[in-house]
Amino acid sequence: MVFVNTLVSGVDQGLLYAVLALGVYITYRLLDFADLTCEGSFSMGAMLSAVFISKYGTADNMNGITIVAAFIVIFAGAAAGLVTGILNTKFKIPPILSGILTLTMLTTINILIGSGRASVPVVGGNFASWLNLPTMYAVLVSGLLIGGILIAVLYWFFGTELGASIRATGANEKMARAQGINTSAKKIIALMISNALIALSGALYSQYMGTATVTLGTGAIVIGLAAVIIGETLIPSKRSFAVSLLSVIIGSIIYYIIYQFVILAGLPSDYIKLITAIIIVLALCLPMIKTFFIKVGKKADTYLRGKYPGYNAYAIKRDEKAAARKEEKKQKAIADIKALQLELHNNTSLTPFKRALAERKLARKKEKFELAQGVKALAVFDVIDRETEEGISSKSAQGGEGNA
Repeated sequence: MVFVNTLVSGVDQGLLYAVLALGVYITYRLLDFADLTCEGSFSMGAMLSAVFISKYGTADNMNGITIVAAFIVIFAGAAAGLVTGILNTKFKIPPILSGILTLTMLTTINILIGSGRASVPVVGGNFASWLNLPTMYAVLVSGLLIGGILIAVLYWFFGTELGASIRATGANEKMARAQGINTSAKKIIALMISNALIALSGALYSQYMGTATVTLGTGAIVIGLAAVIIGETLIPSKRSFAVSLLSVIIGSIIYYIIYQFVILAGLPSDYIKLITAIIIVLALCLPMIKTFFIKVGKKADTYLRGKYPGYNAYAIKRDEKAAARKEEKKQKAIADIKALQLELHNNTSLTPFKRALAERKLARKKEKFELAQGVKALAVFDVIDRETEEGISSKSAQGGEGNA
């Protein structure tokens, strides 16, 4: 029972901090911006939420009050991101210093929010009170729901023209500017979204813990980075943005499960910073470790092939089966893409919305095929396109002759 409770508690905290990790992912990965506003935004979200709920929350209106508090916190976090963005883009202050300056401002602002108190209790309930379940499991269900909604919203937003321009700004700012993108505005918007999510995470976490403090955000940036790195290392996205977002949430959950079991093992909670650093180092080194073992395996395979004829015969059959599976997978991918191309060419009854979805699906399949087979392999689809167009042209010509 202790094991189950520890596991669920770790997942609960991981889901709540996953909202912060998504905010860190936007600045750290998409925007390539080292934003230290994170720690101040997290504490501000916690303090604002606690003060608002304590002042206006009652047993009858708790669900509504937590929702209102969430919106207030989101706008406050966005305002913090706006300040950092203006300092960086308008006053040309370096990203790290911009974040530090905003963080310094927020330290005093958070004390003012608490009316001089360094700690504010959250009484009356939390964001999971709407579920008639024990708190531990209510937070689990609510956290999964919030995480799913955020992934869907962020996936949709960063697929829009505005979201794509933000990603382009982070990928290559000079090129984005050359394409006519207002990179300063896009940076500010991304920082606002990031800090809005981070402040929301602080609010949710303070409600879960039952208290908010002005130092609650200390070390939040490290936790967010740890979640991003762990998730990306264990679940490579391979250009899938939705998988990247999901990996951040999973990374946060894994981090807090480890955290909970460290405490269960009897180690002081202060050790978690050392353990966090070790986890991040291992996560960063994992690709190199993986490459090393692959090289060792290839050398061992070559040695065994030359030393033992029986092993060589087995290796030849193994390689043949692997090549056959690869070819089968390739042909299936070609058939799927060809079928989708034919549907787009021949099915004139598709609505604009369905056609747009089909075209996006086709683009994703081609991108995945290119990643697996290489750019040259895409030439087969040019042949398919020509054959399809010729077929359509001949049908049109026959139809014209028949009408004549």
